[in-house]
Amino acid sequence: MFGYKLTALAGEEDNLFGWAWNSQAGWISFNNCVYDGPCEGYDYGVKLDEDDYTLSGYAWSDNVGWIKFDNTGLEGYSYPAGGFPQHGAKLDLDNRIFSGWAQILSLGDDGWVKLAKDSHDSGPNYNVSLELDGKLRGWAWNNMLGWISFNSADWTGNTIVYYVTGRAPFVPSNVTVTPDSLSGCDTLNINWQPSLYANTYWIYRAASSSFTPTTSNLVASTTNTNFSNNGLSLNTDYYYHIGASNFFGTVYTPASSHGRTRAICGVQVIAGQGSCLSGDPSIIKLNWQAPHLAPGVTIDHYIITRCQVTESEDCLRVLDSHFINIATTSDCYLVEPSDYDNPPPSVGATSTLHCIGNDCHCWETFRGEEVDKQYVYKIMAVDNNGQGGDETDPDALIQIFPCARQKSWYWEEQNPAMSSP
Repeated sequence: MFGYKLTALAGEEDNLFGWAWNSQAGWISFNNCVYDGPCEGYDYGVKLDEDDYTLSGYAWSDNVGWIKFDNTGLEGYSYPAGGFPQHGAKLDLDNRIFSGWAQILSLGDDGWVKLAKDSHDSGPNYNVSLELDGKLRGWAWNNMLGWISFNSADWTGNTIVYYVTGRAPFVPSNVTVTPDSLSGCDTLNINWQPSLYANTYWIYRAASSSFTPTTSNLVASTTNTNFSNNGLSLNTDYYYHIGASNFFGTVYTPASSHGRTRAICGVQVIAGQGSCLSGDPSIIKLNWQAPHLAPGVTIDHYIITRCQVTESEDCLRVLDSHFINIATTSDCYLVEPSDYDNPPPSVGATSTLHCIGNDCHCWETFRGEEVDKQYVYKIMAVDNNGQGGDETDPDALIQIFPCARQKSWYWEEQNPAMSSP
């Protein structure tokens, strides 16, 4: 084809579509795919790079063949020898005007196409620009073929509408909004599938499902496909739209996605008291502070679980360590704040409510082999609607030695375990 054999021209990132026009070259196609439509024939296209704002790739004319946009910056490839400016076609993001060169390969040195007049030129002013609607407008110049039009709106007398346009991103999909496992009382995690052609995502939030994304409800922007929205109110519904944008426009999810924060935060403080007793059993009093609650919510009970520390399990990963329910016979099994505790007779304690104000406790008894093992406890509150609160704050975890090496719970309280989620 016109003396040139090209084997690899286009890729999925080619983001310019449509047609330019020249009276001798005829229609100039910027992509073998139709915008939002099918692809036909040989694979080619032109890309506007959103990192360095250069154009690269190939356009096609049935009359003159391949038109190359080269962004290597090499003389004779990106721009003609002795030509100015000394770079290939490139967008100035401040004024949204292109400058530099492309080349009609079949015309050799006579095939250079200039996208904007500069101080080295004479004659009328001209340029190709990128409009806010994502369409290109204006004129380029070739010494043999003359003017090349990028948009039918730039001249009168034509009867066909045409233009070269950028590809706005695909609409974000599969949006999920879930409470964070450790701080879901005030943090929602939003995730979505990547959008083709997107370089920035925008997160919008409202208190009702029907809302229009605007700057007034914009929460944040990110280049990732996830976002953690913290500092929210407890036990509250939130709705989100996700926008995806690039040079050529912004698209939005057609419907909002819903999430609700938890009504109860995680337990922040766990401690223990009582000395290791000689022999078997050994008895420890587990203490904790009631977590922060949403207004109108009460705690129905606490679920207390423990993990046995081994050489391969440090039990300090709140979400991943092997925590199991304690024995149903334990005073620490499903602790109800308004119920009285059941202290073992050997400690000589008077029975009291499990929770007095924000101070809660229960008694845990270790027997047999348990006496010489090491444990980590975590505590989750469950509200009056049966909904669990956040997981225990990782910094609240302490390691418990009932009798091992004669360490007491008091010793462990003064030497809290280093922990991580």
